[in-house]
Amino acid sequence: MQNFMTRPSRTNTSEFGHRQEDNFDYNEFKNLALSLIASQHQKEWNHQPRLTQVLLNQNLTVMFDGVIIKEQCTLFPNVLKIDTHYIQLSQYQIKRKQLIHNNKKCYLLLLGNDLMLFFSSFDVQKHWYNQIKQFCIMKNLLVKYRLQEQLFQDFYSIIKKKNRQQFSAYIINKQQPFLEHTFGLLHESKNHSILKIKRIYEDTNNYVMITERFEGEPVFNFLLENIQFMEVQVATLIYQILLLLRYLNEHQAYHGNINALNILINRESQSLEIAVIGFIYYPFKQGEDISEYLKWVNLNKYYWSGFEENQTPGIHSDLYQLGVLLYIITFYTKINQDLKRKSDPYKLFLRYMKELVIKYELIDETIEMKTPDQQFVHVFSSSQLDLIKKLLSNCSLSDALTHQWFVNAKQKARPHNQRQGLPTLKTIIELKEASDGEASKSQTKRFSIQSDTYDSMDECPTVSYLMRNILDYEKAPCKTHHS
Repeated sequence: MQNFMTRPSRTNTSEFGHRQEDNFDYNEFKNLALSLIASQHQKEWNHQPRLTQVLLNQNLTVMFDGVIIKEQCTLFPNVLKIDTHYIQLSQYQIKRKQLIHNNKKCYLLLLGNDLMLFFSSFDVQKHWYNQIKQFCIMKNLLVKYRLQEQLFQDFYSIIKKKNRQQFSAYIINKQQPFLEHTFGLLHESKNHSILKIKRIYEDTNNYVMITERFEGEPVFNFLLENIQFMEVQVATLIYQILLLLRYLNEHQAYHGNINALNILINRESQSLEIAVIGFIYYPFKQGEDISEYLKWVNLNKYYWSGFEENQTPGIHSDLYQLGVLLYIITFYTKINQDLKRKSDPYKLFLRYMKELVIKYELIDETIEMKTPDQQFVHVFSSSQLDLIKKLLSNCSLSDALTHQWFVNAKQKARPHNQRQGLPTLKTIIELKEASDGEASKSQTKRFSIQSDTYDSMDECPTVSYLMRNILDYEKAPCKTHHS
């Protein structure tokens, strides 16, 4: 890179169209600019973009590390490339400013105290600002948005005041570690199970992530309500999470905190639409200290099986956590009604996880039983239980994705059973409330441990279409979204 003032074969014309011999005191101007940013950038500038879609590309005057230069600036989702520097935008606040010198206006964009972009045109500055700010940390949430209602712990519906457009808002405590990398991962991911981020705001204690609207609740809330899922719904839920893990793994990332609070289910969706929140991501290298990560995710002793070997978190820890989740769904036992009335779902979840004991012998005993214990309404098949054992035993992602349970679920959902649509969870809940006893009897008929060859799926005939699409999607090559 060359200093802006020492480029040869130029008439010393700045980005703003002012010749320096025309009363433009460069040194004075530079000192004014230097007063706005630090003399040395503090953040790491080596973040390779996961998405290669070019949003903007322009030759701009920039200032960092005490130098003003002209460089080609390329904006990718969450990454600004300047020369050899790859700057992760989600670690910065962005500000717009004007600098007036010798009665001339210069328009600025500041990324924290590290970087300044110069513009001679207000419109060009505004265009770059609008593109960059979607990835940066913003302030004054309530100036533009209004909270509507709390859907569950730390998750709200929210409305934009200007046009009354509806979004969701997810509140994250600032004490959570590795948020810069976590926000970066979410900004740079394109997956149907990850809510698309619109903006991230901050106040004194929290970040507020504004996302596309999602009408759903955590898996644990459905268990608390004693909602009885159908086998294909549970299989579809787990399979969608596995597809997400495959996507993350292929992008050298992981979730880090899979549990029954961080998997959301849309009550209205026939296809069991899910959204996954609660990411805790950091690109650990082997041998690095992971104690801060372990401390944050250690809601209970069942968060990871590899920590004793000091293995860094990744796909294996995600798969283990998914095994714990499937175990909880499968062997969930009802919580005392008095306790449910006195505590909110979040506190009940913490208590449930604290008291949870994974009984491997229970899995083996249930596999051998001809008739499952009636208290475990989500025990469907021996292949389901086999998958739980494998997930809890550090199986590979490939083995999990091709497990026999999903093949069996697809076989049960045959195309000829298409007389009616798959009931939404809302419909199931309404039926449960209308006739809890009858619904329970009807559901019990489907809970057979011997159901691997069971082919009566009239209760959910559109499952065939759903599972066929999901399994076909798994066979297709993963899209990296290089658009």
